[in-house]
Amino acid sequence: MSYTLGGGHIEPNSPPTFQCQFCSTNLDQLSVHQREQHYEKHLNDKPIASSSSSKKPADKRPPVDSKDSKDSKFSKKFNWKDWMVHVPKGQDKFWYPAQTLPPPQNFTPGLIPLLKTHLNKSHAGGNTRRAVLCHDRAVLVTREIWDASWGCGYRNFLMACTSLMDQQFQPMYFPLLDDPIAPSVRNLQLWLESAWKEGFDPEGARQLRPLVGSKKWIGTSDVQVAFTSRGIPSKLVDFDLKTNSRGAALLTDWVVEYFSEPHGMVDTRSVIKNPQPKTINDALRGASPVTVTSRMPLILQHQGHSRTIVGYEVSKTGLVNLLEFDPSKIPKKSLHQAGLDAFSSMPPRHSTPLDPTTNAVASTSTKRPATAMSNPLPLKRSRVDNRGGNFQPEEDDDVVIIEDPRNENLPGCGMMLKKKSDDEKPSTRDVLQFFRLDPKKLEKKKAYQVLYFPLSAPLDEAERRRARDTNGIFGEKIS
Repeated sequence: MSYTLGGGHIEPNSPPTFQCQFCSTNLDQLSVHQREQHYEKHLNDKPIASSSSSKKPADKRPPVDSKDSKDSKFSKKFNWKDWMVHVPKGQDKFWYPAQTLPPPQNFTPGLIPLLKTHLNKSHAGGNTRRAVLCHDRAVLVTREIWDASWGCGYRNFLMACTSLMDQQFQPMYFPLLDDPIAPSVRNLQLWLESAWKEGFDPEGARQLRPLVGSKKWIGTSDVQVAFTSRGIPSKLVDFDLKTNSRGAALLTDWVVEYFSEPHGMVDTRSVIKNPQPKTINDALRGASPVTVTSRMPLILQHQGHSRTIVGYEVSKTGLVNLLEFDPSKIPKKSLHQAGLDAFSSMPPRHSTPLDPTTNAVASTSTKRPATAMSNPLPLKRSRVDNRGGNFQPEEDDDVVIIEDPRNENLPGCGMMLKKKSDDEKPSTRDVLQFFRLDPKKLEKKKAYQVLYFPLSAPLDEAERRRARDTNGIFGEKIS
């Protein structure tokens, strides 16, 4: 079974082109509404979660005909892992900070200013020596019940889009990402199918097709293909830590170096030669203890999970904690609301493009960033996040299934215990604990991939064509 894209629509290559993911019935001859009714028959004994940002009541489902014994057996015991292929109406949403509409419930803006406030408090208490954060309008996007076991790569993609479409140093990024199909989980699948049809990434196409409508994992290499096809420069970095004596410290040193410049490529040679990046000791030279930069968030992937990195913190002992937006970790209501409050108090976005050098961390460079296609080193494809139905999580994997406490109608939520009042403001300890990525966790994995965005000029047609024709994954390897 495979799909291609034609005129923005999914078209069949060969029959059958649309099968029910529960019972494998051929649904070719059914309308979209009839297909939805077919899926609802499988699920009628349990409610389908309604959109958390909508006040409309859930649609009523028709009763299952008693003669449909093979269908009704699926409703006797609710298996939401199978149900996740069916996206509840209105839940596959996208939002970015410049929009006037309120964000969906699983989008939390304002967390970077909130982090800055609590990191400053931690510094005043002697627990934080130094911290550097990304673009202040970055948004945490968490997975929902319908994509909870496979959506981390998609949600990290959306987090990147919220910043790339909001930043103003490269204003042309916005129309490239917004048209003809705006970002969303399912739309990313359309993006990739469209890129494959153009000739991008034949290997990825062979491994993942058919993708649209599936719950297949995607990795950083797939996200890079999607952005490249839209003309957005990015760079992939492979970290092989198996034989490097610095271990995970090499990765954290690289992240520190990334946030030391306002934009552009990371000087990997400097990271390899210098085990103590320059910004570690900036506080001793009079720099602000907590700095917000113009850097875009980056995506960090390992076997089992991926997350978005939004900065780093140096503890009082000199230990470097990466700061993460983890799509599998749903913030408590109090933290979510604190982020919304911080976002509502932020000044409006500037009407003219900003020069990111104004927020540079220990940088005097005014050199225009090189394009992501300059001197690319092709990487061997590493699809560590695509395991389909055969994936069995390792014991220390961070892939977790979280039932959203915001929706009491979801399966199992009635068993959850309320630990704190939702009206309580989160403490500095609670806030920082939510975002810190324990260095000990990093040590457990020996291979990582980072995807980052240098904010260089959009790719021209020749660069896009070069990427397509050479099956290029633009990046480098560090070991």
